[in-house]
Amino acid sequence: MIYKIKDSLLLVENQIIEFNDIIYGRFSQFEQEDAQETDNYLKFNVNDVQIKINGKEIRLNAKVIKTDIYTIINNVIAYIVNDESNIYMHSVVVSNSKQGILIIGNFGQGKTTLANEFLKYGYKINSSDQTWLKIQNSELHQILGSRFYFENDKIKFLNKTDVKQKVKIDKIIRIVGLCDNGTTSINEQNNFYYKIKQISDYCNWTNIEPIFTDDAYLYDIQKFTKNFLLQMSNTKMYNVRGNKEDIINKLK
Repeated sequence: MIYKIKDSLLLVENQIIEFNDIIYGRFSQFEQEDAQETDNYLKFNVNDVQIKINGKEIRLNAKVIKTDIYTIINNVIAYIVNDESNIYMHSVVVSNSKQGILIIGNFGQGKTTLANEFLKYGYKINSSDQTWLKIQNSELHQILGSRFYFENDKIKFLNKTDVKQKVKIDKIIRIVGLCDNGTTSINEQNNFYYKIKQISDYCNWTNIEPIFTDDAYLYDIQKFTKNFLLQMSNTKMYNVRGNKEDIINKLK
């Protein structure tokens, strides 16, 4: 299948049948194109992974390990998307008619849990775990959200209209930890440089997280991170921990 990502076309092929739903599902937010060919490709072959983007080739000389698929795919997407004004970030987005909220946090920290709690307050989920963000005139916007997610070990998809909605991000919630009981803490990050440092890992994670299929390095996606984040001075960020209902009632 060929997908349109930003201004590029990407051929995605998979020869490993048991990974079909995962691989093609991860690209489901992008439009498929009828183009017959493109020089860019991501090929999951039986015995290796072949990647070529903008003339730069990477090869992993082994059958892909399932846990590496997520990292490889999002590294490729980020390498295509990222520039001075665009970034592909590990994040969830929720919105209502009044505001958009970007939720960040480490894997398993509770981004989806908090997003599902927002649904009870009239919000919708615009991005499940990876978000294409654009900054213009110091305003942050979602350009395209991801659809694919797991629920009770079953693959699910967000509404395609919702992930395509252009959402202005009014605030960022960084999850430190969620719990059902205990003290709730919500602190605005007023140190701009700490804010950049705290957000940067969610932009660069595919270069930080190790892959196990092979020792090859993936694409360097960190080139534009600093300059992109330096433009985010107008977007407030809150570090939160505690009860999810308390957090939402104070920030919704």
